[in-house]
Amino acid sequence: MFKLLKNGLVLQPDFNLKKQSILIQDDTIYDLLEPDQTPLKPIETEIDLDGQIVFPGLINGHDHLIDTSWRALGTMPVDNWYEWENSIHSEQDYKLQQKLSASDLYIVGMYKNVISGATTIVDHYPAEVSDTFTGHELASLLKYFHQAHSVSEKRLHWCSNITEQYRNTQGILPFIIHAGEGKSKEIKDEIDYLNKIEALSKNTVLVDCCFFKDEELQLIASKKASIVWIPESSERIFGCQPDIKKIIELGIKVCIGTDSSNTGTSNMHTAFKVAKKFSADFLNNSVSSKDLIRMATIDAAKIFGIEKEVGTIEPGKRSDFIVFEDNYSDPFDNFINLLPEDYSMVIHKGNMIIGNDEFRRTSVDFSRYSEVKLNGASKLLFGRPVQLLERIRNKLDKEIIFPFFDVSSDD
Repeated sequence: MFKLLKNGLVLQPDFNLKKQSILIQDDTIYDLLEPDQTPLKPIETEIDLDGQIVFPGLINGHDHLIDTSWRALGTMPVDNWYEWENSIHSEQDYKLQQKLSASDLYIVGMYKNVISGATTIVDHYPAEVSDTFTGHELASLLKYFHQAHSVSEKRLHWCSNITEQYRNTQGILPFIIHAGEGKSKEIKDEIDYLNKIEALSKNTVLVDCCFFKDEELQLIASKKASIVWIPESSERIFGCQPDIKKIIELGIKVCIGTDSSNTGTSNMHTAFKVAKKFSADFLNNSVSSKDLIRMATIDAAKIFGIEKEVGTIEPGKRSDFIVFEDNYSDPFDNFINLLPEDYSMVIHKGNMIIGNDEFRRTSVDFSRYSEVKLNGASKLLFGRPVQLLERIRNKLDKEIIFPFFDVSSDD
């Protein structure tokens, strides 16, 4: 089945915009056509984008979908991550969250991501749970990687054999681990330990790195490891950010993530806005909107070894797109300032997940969509989200609203 999204302004791999039409075959980009080109394939569905901008789907470099919450939990800010982790367990809303199934939590978490344009999610949680959702229609989860929670003795003990986990990567697959999330000596020593056991290398992906100084960052750079910046979570939990200026000066590869909503974080756009403000306040605007979008697309794809699948809009890659109108002179600043309800549509694997009614024809089976109000705006949304949220409220016997997913029936 071929679909044609015609007359779009498509973001190119060099980050220029070009007027093109996108020919989709099932879940794959088949071709990009110039304005005067006629597709040589039989087109079943044709949508005129009328000059709207098309970006590749975003990659959320770090989330814990099992920890999808309706509010921030625990004491913040803290000096060390485990102080926050210990503080959440006594909260009533945390105890209520444990009543929900992994399926409910994951699906709401995937909705959180995809309605804000993140069609690929790096879910940092044991594979026996996470792998159940890797082929979901809503969003794609990173499939091939190994991981541990962290190095310190207070770490959560899933995937706790760090040496074995890294060895399983064969130096190729990503090895993902939290690091630098505190002021204690054992956290400061994490990088030395990873280096000592030969688990610090070009395929190592370090999450957060908030409290690492020059010495640790130089070692990370020398080993060509990468960092996931989680700006909103770092600000909330620790009241500070990693030394992004030094990280960039050292040439360390960086991508962007949200962390779990247990920390009170929202979505990728909120992460962008926190990062942009930090750049303005402390970095002399040296990290631009374009830089942040690059971190969440092609840079993230390279860090996680999926650049042949996603990250740019090119033939042969997965048909994941964000479509929006440009209301400013700079489309990148415009994009950073968008809200999920501002998108014209988000497409994952060739199917619209959320969009305006005029794009209903991007998918054939209309019965699989709901007409909803998302933050007050009328949208078509894949699945039965209103029923899902009602089921969750009934399980909890509590009227909760996920602030990043305020959805109701469009009566």
